[in-house]
Amino acid sequence: MSTLEEDGIAVFNDQGKQVQHITSNNVAGVDVRYGITASDGHKIDIAAVALVDENAFAFYQIDSNSNKPLHKIGQFSASIKLEGVCLAKNITTGDVYVNGFSAEGDWVQFKLKYDGKAIHSAIENDGQPLPVRSTKVGGKLSACVVDDGTSTLYLAEQNLGIWEYGADPEDVKERNLLDVTKPIGHIREIESIDIAYQKDGKGLIIVADQQEGFLLYDRGSKAFLNQFNIDGIEEAKLVTVSNNGLWIGNTELDNPIYQTLSFQALAKLGLAHTQYEQSAEWLNNAELKTSDLKMVKASGETDQVNKGGDAADDPALWYNQTQPEQSLIIATNKKGGLLAYDLHGKEVQYIKGSKVNNVDVRQNIKGEDGRLYDIAAASNRTLNTIALYAITPYATKNDSSDNKLMSILEVVGKNRHNEAPEITSSMEDIYGLCMGQSPEGVPYVFINSKNGAIEQWKITVNNNKATGTLVRTLKVSSQPEGCVVDDRTQKLYVGEEDVAIWEFDATEQGSSEATLFASVDGDHLVDDIEGLTIYQTEKQNLLLASSQGNNTYAAFDLNNQGKFISHFAIIGDDSKGVDGTSDTDGIHAASYNLGSDYPQGVFIAQDFYNLSDQYQPLNQNFKIVDWQDIQAILK
Repeated sequence: MSTLEEDGIAVFNDQGKQVQHITSNNVAGVDVRYGITASDGHKIDIAAVALVDENAFAFYQIDSNSNKPLHKIGQFSASIKLEGVCLAKNITTGDVYVNGFSAEGDWVQFKLKYDGKAIHSAIENDGQPLPVRSTKVGGKLSACVVDDGTSTLYLAEQNLGIWEYGADPEDVKERNLLDVTKPIGHIREIESIDIAYQKDGKGLIIVADQQEGFLLYDRGSKAFLNQFNIDGIEEAKLVTVSNNGLWIGNTELDNPIYQTLSFQALAKLGLAHTQYEQSAEWLNNAELKTSDLKMVKASGETDQVNKGGDAADDPALWYNQTQPEQSLIIATNKKGGLLAYDLHGKEVQYIKGSKVNNVDVRQNIKGEDGRLYDIAAASNRTLNTIALYAITPYATKNDSSDNKLMSILEVVGKNRHNEAPEITSSMEDIYGLCMGQSPEGVPYVFINSKNGAIEQWKITVNNNKATGTLVRTLKVSSQPEGCVVDDRTQKLYVGEEDVAIWEFDATEQGSSEATLFASVDGDHLVDDIEGLTIYQTEKQNLLLASSQGNNTYAAFDLNNQGKFISHFAIIGDDSKGVDGTSDTDGIHAASYNLGSDYPQGVFIAQDFYNLSDQYQPLNQNFKIVDWQDIQAILK
């Protein structure tokens, strides 16, 4: 299908014969996505166009079996003067977005909802469609396309270059340039862009440039590959990828020119020396899938941290044994302190201090004075120390006494830092931390450094003061962070971010040799490996890892030699005004019965790109998932 500017939309069959003509006022740009799903599971394929004179998007259902394949099923205002349109589909969540741009450099993005009859904006304000993103890109914009496989949006600033953005509203990383104008780059005047997909992340980015012809870029590396021209097309205005090859042409002539170029012919145009051989298998975006990935919705979230940027990092849980529903989420703000939240996500305490990075908790620690202590330990990157905190059992935010939920547990002895009552590490640039407890009840802190070193500290408590004794050191080859101890089996698991998860003996007298547990494989584990946690019951023993490179969480069965079970993503729930997670650092799982909301426990994950219920950016926070929802997808 093609837009004909002031002459509407033309639909062609695979032989190039026009089968439908929808007359309309000025129309610009058209894009297609497959398998748009309603709440009842009904799926359709859709096309979106930009209605230039109405500053609106129009949506059509596609029925390839009909003699009139396009049937209009929706329209809403774009809030800008539209010049073009492109669709995006998150192949992890199934969410679909429409992007629009203006010639003046404006870009807007709306999330779509299909109610079984029509397409609407999923997010509204007083009944009006509300963008989930909007920004001023720069100069005159002329084209856009989304690579659903890599979740990348390409926006063409016609006489400057092609910008890369994250395609999802939670992916707000810094934009990059794919290419710029000559003499630095290869382009002059961009008119159209499309993606030709192959398996395993391979493929082509194809650009129609009015003066330079057609330009080819490697989809994976983004490297420029080649430029070619086609006889009969003096000005390249259009490039569209079909199942059999490319549709190319000049749509702005009184009698528009269209030609087809097969993938076999494309491979001969200077590409035979690359991976794009004539026999390569090409895909459309309906065939882009994430193999066996499962999805769970966030059940709740914490308040945002009080610092912007990369601030929230690692959560843990303190279990209130007498009132489980009043248990606490303990979490770090690495720009200045330690936080406590209730299970509804409300902040109940903030201990302002140094840059605490990771945190962990152990309870019912028997002190030398015979008393029981609940302790949180955190890595302090400002002083390269271990900070210890006492958690007061059964205190609540409504407690009228002077007791606080958490208070600093003073460190004494020779390993106390000279500037703070904390344990001094001999390592430089400390990073991750976790706690363990021996069968005899002795607590330990494992802390690691960016150079791969790991220290194990024995903690002793007496009369509300603590001492730390270094008992041994371990090592991985490159930067670790996430770690967790299985107290039941006395195993320590360490995530070497770009390489693997390693298993160590966690006992004080144990071997210091590491055993490979699971490697970064680009599928189940995609670097960076960040947080590690264990969900443990009488029957289950699961190791979970935050796979930051693809925004997922991998689950391994520790009762079955670490066998991989499944991986899942946390998605948002618009009905609750909660977004999903992305670029997660720390995670924590707990199997306690925490009351009616979380009878089988929770999974807590840091969210790098936190959004409001109106999809406005907020400071980072932590998402809470009912473990029952995760358990259902692990079966």
